[in-house]
Amino acid sequence: MSFDLDKYYERIGWRPSGGETQAEILENIQYKHITSIPFEDLDAYLDVEISLAPEDVFDKLVARRRGGYCFEQNALLCSALNAAGIKTYGVLARVSMNGPFGAFTHRMNIAEADGQRFVADVGFGGDCFTRPLRLVTDIVQSDGRNNYRIVKKESAVEYSVQIEKDGAFTDMLGFYDIPALDVDFELGNFYTNHSPKSGFKMMVMCALPTDTGKITIYDKYATVLENGRETHYEVEGEERRKFLRERFGINMDGVELK
Repeated sequence: MSFDLDKYYERIGWRPSGGETQAEILENIQYKHITSIPFEDLDAYLDVEISLAPEDVFDKLVARRRGGYCFEQNALLCSALNAAGIKTYGVLARVSMNGPFGAFTHRMNIAEADGQRFVADVGFGGDCFTRPLRLVTDIVQSDGRNNYRIVKKESAVEYSVQIEKDGAFTDMLGFYDIPALDVDFELGNFYTNHSPKSGFKMMVMCALPTDTGKITIYDKYATVLENGRETHYEVEGEERRKFLRERFGINMDGVELK
């Protein structure tokens, strides 16, 4: 399919003015995408088949104004960046949750802009970096919310994106700088969409960074962080439906929520 860049720009609420460098376009697209299109696993949780066909991803995330998880989000971002003239390809990644790396069940992107290479990701939920990270090792990079660094690894992965928590850097996303094939993403998507061991089958997870904080749902608990102040809610049944609509812009009317 030909990518409708105008509709994508309308969805994220930004478009280039014509005077930006490639790196500035990349940064703006990632930031506006991740703060406009929520991370959410509702289809996986509700046993709905998730298609990675480009036209289906565009229809869901852009035309129907839903969100999605990494295989959808970063596929859309990759297509948008290439359409904007920024060479980008997808890679598989392993996730670390305060322990060893898991399987290759995450998608991220490598982009080249103004002669530099960047890691671009809009599909990792709450701790995802809201601005691209330069693919340079052993330097601290900040998105204004968290500190990150990329380090070389000797086993399981080639590189690790680490996040600083409580004064120490810990592994978050591990990857090889090798373009993945579509079938690789299909395999990872099948697991996350269908395996009973997939966290997305167990509970609702949603995240949307904002200019002043972040909005999240984890199981039946929602948190709104705004200007450093957290407000917590319990959201089940119709309260969850209302919260999704009002806070995430996700309309689930007519859908039975577990």
